[in-house]
Amino acid sequence: MVFDREDLEERPLDAVFTVPREEWEESLDFHHLIRERLEHQEERETAFLGHGGDCFAIYQIKNDDSQQLRFMNLEWLQSKGLSPDRTSYDLVYTGELPAGSGTSSMERLESLYEQFNIRHPVDYHSSSLSVSDIIALKQNGVLSCHYCDSFGFQELTGFLERDNPLKNAEIQVEDDYGMIDGIINNGPKEPTVAELERQARSGQPISLMALAEATHRESREKKKSVVEQLKNQPKQEHKKTAPKKSAEREI
Repeated sequence: MVFDREDLEERPLDAVFTVPREEWEESLDFHHLIRERLEHQEERETAFLGHGGDCFAIYQIKNDDSQQLRFMNLEWLQSKGLSPDRTSYDLVYTGELPAGSGTSSMERLESLYEQFNIRHPVDYHSSSLSVSDIIALKQNGVLSCHYCDSFGFQELTGFLERDNPLKNAEIQVEDDYGMIDGIINNGPKEPTVAELERQARSGQPISLMALAEATHRESREKKKSVVEQLKNQPKQEHKKTAPKKSAEREI
């Protein structure tokens, strides 16, 4: 068993450590990560909208469903003069669109519907996709939102247009939330030890080689920083002292 980083570093790079999924999902750490994810929806949504590749986001009605909108189809909403509103939804998951999921929006939606009903990702901890859920797609820089209806999906307008960061070319996304679901990122970069550890705690596989490289890289950077600090310290001037005269002079 491994209890700390030093223990892990002493293990071979090809060693594998696992924990049963059921045990992990019952742990306090897992539920803390899920709560943290919901507490940072704005940052995660910004990361999704600012992502350069094809990606998706899943929205589900909040647990506090005072209007009882969950599982209601679009026709019922329209009959009540209602429309899906972002403030009634939680952003529960974001990810890159999987390869081989089709090229049209409908093919990709059907593929996602199947995935999030039959084979949930290991870090997905919400209800299976159902009526009233919304999937946002970002393909080739174009954003579209789709309501999961009684039969198929219906495209929505205005669901994410309120504060759509795609309209702001200068938007900056915080790196801490660039990989909030362990999938979306803001561009290629070397992962830190903290990021890899967070990814492992969320139940996602990580490369132990990458962890070792990150550990050595940060250790080198720390040593380099200490050396730079020492170099930048002001040099102390040494006072020159006159040589001691011998008690006897040579004749």
